[in-house]
Amino acid sequence: MGRAVISQRLLLPFRRTTSSGDYIGEIDGLRFFAIFFVYLYHLFGDILKHSPEVYKAPLKTSLFFVLALNLRIGVQLFFVISGFILALPFAAHYLTGTRPVAPGKYFLRRLTRLEPPYVLSMVLFFVLKVAAARGSASELLPHLAASLAYLHNAVFGGPSVISIVAWSLEIEIQFYILAPMLAKVFLIRTVASRRFLLVIACLAFSAADSLWGQNPLLRLSLLGSAQYFLVGFLLADLFVSCGRIRKSDWRWDIVALAGWPGLALVLVSQGPWSGLLIPWLALLLYQSAFHGVWMNRLFNNLWLTTIGGMCYSIYLLHNYVISALGAYTESVWATWPIVARLLLQFSLITPLVLVVSAVYFVLIEKPCMQPDWPQRLWAWIRSRSRSTDPLLAVAESPSSD
Repeated sequence: MGRAVISQRLLLPFRRTTSSGDYIGEIDGLRFFAIFFVYLYHLFGDILKHSPEVYKAPLKTSLFFVLALNLRIGVQLFFVISGFILALPFAAHYLTGTRPVAPGKYFLRRLTRLEPPYVLSMVLFFVLKVAAARGSASELLPHLAASLAYLHNAVFGGPSVISIVAWSLEIEIQFYILAPMLAKVFLIRTVASRRFLLVIACLAFSAADSLWGQNPLLRLSLLGSAQYFLVGFLLADLFVSCGRIRKSDWRWDIVALAGWPGLALVLVSQGPWSGLLIPWLALLLYQSAFHGVWMNRLFNNLWLTTIGGMCYSIYLLHNYVISALGAYTESVWATWPIVARLLLQFSLITPLVLVVSAVYFVLIEKPCMQPDWPQRLWAWIRSRSRSTDPLLAVAESPSSD
C-alpha cells in the first residue's frame, strides 16, 4: 500500500464535505495559509505577553517583529475566500445558467452549517471564563449575548471579550446577509463593464479605509473590509469564466514566487499605498493557486487541504489553546532570541491545537456540513425516545395488535 493511499485513509475522517458536492481543493489550500498566518500572529502575540518590557524594546526595530505583527493579514485573506465562495453559485447562475440560489435555502444553510460550532464554542468559553474567575457571569453575560447576535463590535465598540476572534465573524455575517443583493452585479452581461464596476468598488473601499481612522464602529464593520470580499467576487467572476477546464501555466508560478515575498514587503513597509495593494496582491496569488503548475500542486496537497478544511474549528479554538498552554511553556527559555522562542512554542503548542481542533471538527463541525443534519438529529431523538418509553414501545410492538 502506497504512502499516498495511507495518507488518504488516515486523513479521510478529517476531510471537509460540501453540500453541493463540488470541491475546490485550492480553496482549502489557501485556507491553510490564511489560518497559518492567523495562528502565528496569535502565537507571537502570546509570547510577547509573557515577555518583560526590556525584552520587547529591542524587537520593535526588527523586520521580523513588524512582519509577525502584520500576520493578522490572514483574516483579510479569509475575507477574499469568503467573497469567492459566496459569489460562486450566484456567478455560475447568472453567467452560465446553472440552477438559481434559493434565498431561504441560502440563509438556512448559514444557520445549520456555521452557527452550531460558533454558538457551542462561545458558550464553552463563557463557562471557562467564569470558572477561571476572569469575570462574573453577570458581567460577561451581556458580552456573550452581543457576541451570539454578532453585534459585539457595534454594541461595545471592540472585539468580543468572550472570544477575540469573533470580531471577524461579525463582519462575515454582515457580508453574508448582503451577498445575494451584491451578486446582482453578475447580471451585467458585458464582461468589461461588470469587472470594471467591481474594480472601482474595490478601489473605493480601499481608499475609504484610511478615512475610517480609529473609529471602531466603521473599522470593525463591513465598511472596513468590503474591498477584500469584493476581490473575492472578482475572483469568482474569473473562475466561472474559465469554465471547468482550467489551464496551468508556469508563468503563474513566477507570479507567486514574486507575489508572496511582495506581500511580506508591503506588510513590513506599511506605506500609504499598502491598503490599496494588498487586495490585488491577494487576487494575483489566488489566481496563481488556480492556474500555476507547481502552485496548483502545492495548494492541492492532501495534508494542507485537510488542515485548511478544518480552519473554522481551528479559528474558533486556537487562541484559547495557545493561552492555556502558553501560560506554562512560554516562560521556558524566556531570554532566547524571539525566532528561537517562536519555533520552540510552535513545536510545543501546535500539536495540541491540531488535536483539539480535529476532535471538535469531527464531532461538531463536520456533522453540520450535512444539509439535512437537523432532520436526521430529530429522527434520532424520536427513535431514542420511543425505545426508552415503555408505553410507546408496547403500543408500537406487533404483539400489541
